[in-house]
Amino acid sequence: MSNKINVDVIILGAGPGGYSAAIKCSYFNLKTLLVERYNFIGGTCLHFGCIPSKTLLNIAKSVKEFNTFNKYGIFSGDLKVNIKQLLFWKQNLINKLSSNLLNVVKTNNINIIYGIGKFINSNTIIIEDHQHGEILVNFKYAIIATGSTSNSLLNIKFDSKYIWDSTTALNIPCIPNKLLIIGGGVIGLELANIYNILGSTVEVIESSNQIIPSLDKDIVDKLMHQMESDTLLFKLNTKVSHIEIKNSQVEVITNNDKLSNTNYYDNVIVAIGRKPNISYLQLEKIGLEINNNCIVVNNQMQTNINHIYAIGDVIGTPMLAHKSIHNGCIAAEVIAGKKHFFDQKVIPLIVYTNPELCWTGYTIKQAKYLNINFRVVDFNWSNLGKAVVTSNHIGFTRLIFNKDNNCLIGGGVFGVNSSEILGELSLAIEMSCEAEDIALTSHAHPTLYESIQLAAEMYTTNFL
Repeated sequence: MSNKINVDVIILGAGPGGYSAAIKCSYFNLKTLLVERYNFIGGTCLHFGCIPSKTLLNIAKSVKEFNTFNKYGIFSGDLKVNIKQLLFWKQNLINKLSSNLLNVVKTNNINIIYGIGKFINSNTIIIEDHQHGEILVNFKYAIIATGSTSNSLLNIKFDSKYIWDSTTALNIPCIPNKLLIIGGGVIGLELANIYNILGSTVEVIESSNQIIPSLDKDIVDKLMHQMESDTLLFKLNTKVSHIEIKNSQVEVITNNDKLSNTNYYDNVIVAIGRKPNISYLQLEKIGLEINNNCIVVNNQMQTNINHIYAIGDVIGTPMLAHKSIHNGCIAAEVIAGKKHFFDQKVIPLIVYTNPELCWTGYTIKQAKYLNINFRVVDFNWSNLGKAVVTSNHIGFTRLIFNKDNNCLIGGGVFGVNSSEILGELSLAIEMSCEAEDIALTSHAHPTLYESIQLAAEMYTTNFL
């Protein structure tokens, strides 16, 4: 490869947002270069986050189901998880998906350079190629999609023995007898679910007064209580003031209501969120606008330099793979001349615990803040045939309607496999569906998703 090339579009980062943008650019016959600092594409989601965590959570779900039926005498005997084989299986799945993805990228004639890209000026990037040394790239458009990295706590360094970030935790270095997870967000709760099922005694510390602070307290409290019934322990309104390794254990000092407590754990997972991965890009050289360590963009994903775009985690919360994918497609379409815009109103949030908790659209507290005249309807899964016969009766479906026009504006589902039925709610909100549109649409029986129709019928019966 020449040490100087010209492209229409250069994309920094080959995670979900980056590779989606690249594929979309190829549809518009734009000469596209994808730059990835690792020696593989797929980003954190495929290699260190979404895919490995969901693989392990699926095993955790299977173990829990076995234990449930075992309790009723339907199954018998003990179930033991072979951790070595589990990790081997997980890596094989990741490798297969990564290989398939690489084939898709190559099929679309997208060039890839594995290296680190840095801006020299607003039209030139220098890449420190892992194989070919330095390469200069002149571009017409650039898309920054470099993702995020785990936040650290109290300047404590992660290590593979005692204090883990989520990447290390998903590799299961060991199964601690006593495990502390700092952070009651999505990542922390999913890891708590995995290690609890694998045999650890798990405590979760959260600095606010509820887990998953962005959602309504009553719905996340249901998840917390269910996880507590699985022997997890939660400590809310609790902050960590000191961590130290002592006598092959982790000493953790916490503060709650001005009271200080000292406890000891075999391992600690720090899951207090993520921060944009932009420090090495030399953005200061081109005067790109940054706010709170996030790249500032408009609703077409353009930065203050209008031929440079930014997508995904680098533009801030929510840091979700599907948001990155949607951002990437919007950026590519705008570059191709389409007048498309990004609307964050319906970005689903899913907590893949067991049971799952997911949400889309407005929450109750958002509706109150916006002074929307709304009505909430909850349908309990204890009245749902499919849920009962599959021993998944713990859960409910919630719909939020605007009473002024009876349109759906938000909704959530708490229950096993709820992530697979959330799509109807997102589509309904996007299409401004009224309660009757949903209630009069035939839903299959017995299913979990018919709970959406039944909740809509409750609204139309009682409030129209």
